[in-house]
Amino acid sequence: MLRMKKLLIFSLLSLAVNGLVACSDGEVYQAPEITDTKVLTIGSEYGNATSGWNVSGIPDGIYNLEFYTKSSQLNELPYLTASGKTTAIMPSVNTWSKNVIKGINVSDGTCHIELSNGGNIQIKGLQLVSSEKEFNMVKGGDISLLSYVEDNGGKYYAADGQEGDCLEILKQSGMNLVRLRLYNDPGNPDFYPSNTLPAGYQNQDDVLRLAKRAKDKGMDILLTFHYSDYWTNGEDQYKPHEWAELDFDALKTAVHDYTAEFLGKMSAQGTVPKYVALGNEIQAGLLYPDGACEDPIKMCALLNAGAKAVREILPESKIVIHSTFSEGVNETTHKWFFGLVRDYGVDYDVMGISYYPFWTNMSATGFRGWADRIIKQFDKDILVMETGYSWNQTLPDGSPGQLSHNGPYAEFSKLGQRDFIVDLSNQIKQVESGRVLGYVYWDPIFIEVEGLGWILGEKNYVSNTTLFDFGGKALPVLDAMKYNN
Repeated sequence: MLRMKKLLIFSLLSLAVNGLVACSDGEVYQAPEITDTKVLTIGSEYGNATSGWNVSGIPDGIYNLEFYTKSSQLNELPYLTASGKTTAIMPSVNTWSKNVIKGINVSDGTCHIELSNGGNIQIKGLQLVSSEKEFNMVKGGDISLLSYVEDNGGKYYAADGQEGDCLEILKQSGMNLVRLRLYNDPGNPDFYPSNTLPAGYQNQDDVLRLAKRAKDKGMDILLTFHYSDYWTNGEDQYKPHEWAELDFDALKTAVHDYTAEFLGKMSAQGTVPKYVALGNEIQAGLLYPDGACEDPIKMCALLNAGAKAVREILPESKIVIHSTFSEGVNETTHKWFFGLVRDYGVDYDVMGISYYPFWTNMSATGFRGWADRIIKQFDKDILVMETGYSWNQTLPDGSPGQLSHNGPYAEFSKLGQRDFIVDLSNQIKQVESGRVLGYVYWDPIFIEVEGLGWILGEKNYVSNTTLFDFGGKALPVLDAMKYNN
């Protein structure tokens, strides 16, 4: 029998005077409605509510706070805090925008609610909804090129202009996970395409060093095995040159042994990854041609070889299968691909997805709808493995970057980038099942450094989508990380 959620509902005026009617399971109580008080402009009537409100008489437990706002885009990001949990508020001038704070832990019968950087914000319809689940959003970024940038003179600065350690700046801004991508033999001059990448980076030694730095900062790790000497996606899945001539049984063994060996090294230095992704954007398979999805038996056998190694060496780590999302790789394709993975018995825990407004032409609201449908069909958690937003229309030389527009988000600006992450975070928290874990920003640290490109001899095509400006200074988007948890 379905059990109704317990609701604690109150009007804004009742909130301001500490009025709350508690209720028992299955019942809903509404504070008496008073004309013209359901919408309250915080800035004019209660200042910025620096002292906040204490809502008392609440049974101990975990709650979500839901509310609606209208606000303009502000230089200082407004956010609402409820007993230590926070959500930044999305600009919405003409329509009411729903906001959610998830996983509020009430342990003393009181929920303290406070608005910061309020400005001219209207709030209505606040309600506390009991929940059975804690929630701590994954807020990550891929730092795989950090050593490369630093070794070539790149420097990072906090928002106040003070030079600092990149990872410390990110940690203080709320980032709690780093993604590291591992190639088998990048930068080897004797083999293509490994010879198109810089030597000494994104290999085992470099990944181990970066993992140690991140773990020392208290950050979780997402490790991606590309199973290649080079970048992989739906189009490119080059076998490592050492595996090029192996027959299929030997290839399976190589995947297992290589995965197990490196995870053993990660474990030995105390940097066990929380998540391990088997391949990168493998919606068409991996290790072509053997693991192409045209032969799902072989594809899934290779994935299970990697999964077996993860379970043997790091049974506490979560296994991720990662697909992209674009107008060419649509929901039908996702259902087909993850259906193959399910039907052929691949052992994994989390569906990874690359979601960019540019390639999907989809807003964060649209992504939430997609996630609701996919989770219902496959009963898996989802992690946004990649996302990004262009805060400047061009690269420093005036040419377009990799993301030449922002889909339904028309604005090219630093505040536009910030507000996209606010929107994405808020929509993630509204997924019906609560099973979207969070997001990982793509190449947030690959700032502009003269002569540095992802491929040797080419320019940096993502320096206008990073979390730092062209000079390495932290951008306002980091407030969107900091004020969402």
